[in-house]
Amino acid sequence: MAKTIKDISQPTRKPSQVTEASKEADNKNYPVSVYLREHEREYIEALADRLGVARHAMLQYGLRYFIEQHRAGAVEVPVETKTVTEIKST
Repeated sequence: MAKTIKDISQPTRKPSQVTEASKEADNKNYPVSVYLREHEREYIEALADRLGVARHAMLQYGLRYFIEQHRAGAVEVPVETKTVTEIKST
């Protein structure tokens, strides 16, 4: 990709504007971390690269899509209840 030289006579930022305070509680983001197996991570990275998007954007899309499908009843999460018997220590 060819590099270009910026015109230093132009301001580098847009002038700030006074706006009404937004409700941060409604739009607040919370970071979440998950562990992936190597082949899962590689697949996500390759898919994001093929689509020309960031890995982070691909992960966000995947999670949002899953939540949307689950809420619509299209995806069911398989769960299993197990009973564990433990010996009490005295």
